[in-house]
Amino acid sequence: MAKRREDKARDETRKETFRRRRDAEQNRRLVIGLGGVGAFLVILLGAGIIQELLVKPNQPIATVNGVKISSKEYQKRVLFDWYQTGDQVTDPQGASLQTLDQMVDEQLLREQAQQRGISVSADEVAEAVEKVFGYQRTPPTPAPTAIPEPTATPGGEFTPTPVPTPLPTATPVSLEAYQSALQNYLTLLKQATGMDEADFRKLVESDLIRQKLYDAVTADVPTTEEQVRASHILVRIITPAPTPTPLPEGEPTPTPDPSAQPTPTPRDDAQALARIIEVKQKLAAGEDFATLAMEHSDDTGSAASGGELGWFGRGQMVTEFEDAAFSLQPGQTSDPVKTAFGYHLIKVEERDPAHPIDQFTLQQRQSEAFNTWLTELRAQGQIERNWSLDNVPPTPSVPVG
Repeated sequence: MAKRREDKARDETRKETFRRRRDAEQNRRLVIGLGGVGAFLVILLGAGIIQELLVKPNQPIATVNGVKISSKEYQKRVLFDWYQTGDQVTDPQGASLQTLDQMVDEQLLREQAQQRGISVSADEVAEAVEKVFGYQRTPPTPAPTAIPEPTATPGGEFTPTPVPTPLPTATPVSLEAYQSALQNYLTLLKQATGMDEADFRKLVESDLIRQKLYDAVTADVPTTEEQVRASHILVRIITPAPTPTPLPEGEPTPTPDPSAQPTPTPRDDAQALARIIEVKQKLAAGEDFATLAMEHSDDTGSAASGGELGWFGRGQMVTEFEDAAFSLQPGQTSDPVKTAFGYHLIKVEERDPAHPIDQFTLQQRQSEAFNTWLTELRAQGQIERNWSLDNVPPTPSVPVG
């Protein structure tokens, strides 16, 4: 009897042993499985970190003729442009797209500069940065103040002529002050945009490259052209003023404003033509053109100066006026010329086949020539954009700068 109990106890022990081994194996497999899942999660997390910190910032937001512009560069540049404004960003999407267009243009211009043999040295960049902060390596030598000769009084005595007080000049910035200001700016720039000094100097270099290319592209824009100096007398066609809306019964009639300009008398096409022919007849009778312009011209801007318009070239006046003016020789006066403004009599005072173009018009034409060239450059380039709203950095919550 005792032996059977011992065998039964021994059998239970074997079962327990088997169960323990089975449970241990299951636990081992569970631990291995959980470990695998944990390792997989760690791999995913690491991949996400790598994607966000390494892969994504270096993905190209645009490619220009094979040269990539990284998202990291782009985001720093967007923040820089916002930093420059110093105000709240009202249109982040539009502003960031404009920044991308500018970066694409800069890459196109860099390629063009290389092809044309145009370069910008590190010293040129350094000097441009210095000028931004008001530092001059070689301050200009101040011009000596001329001392006027004394003047004689009616009695023969000489009295000194008062010397005018010179205008104040800007205080030159010292090297130490410039270096301090630059470092302060670079510190703020780094905090606001992530840009370092190399990034900042690359921006300055891009500006210098653009200016050198601008000068090269616009060098052939003519600085002279055929022009005439002319005067005119204008008689306008005046349409009737609209009939005022009648006031409700009982409403008092408003008192006219004494300072208001009087409503001109209506003048139809036939009346305007008859009036300009009358002026032409007075000219034929020997009356002075300038005097008649002051008396009869409806162009108040030129009437006061006798109808004088100054020098102008082709493309600056309406077609009908221009054609008539350039068909005349000095001293000749046109027949009545109709334009959208009314009827004109045009007198050409001078002609010059190579008259200097005024500075404003010249700069305007140079700008148009450069923009046309740049538009063609964009059309010829292989440009691929990968922009999306995800590429735009968070908008500053407070004004930056």
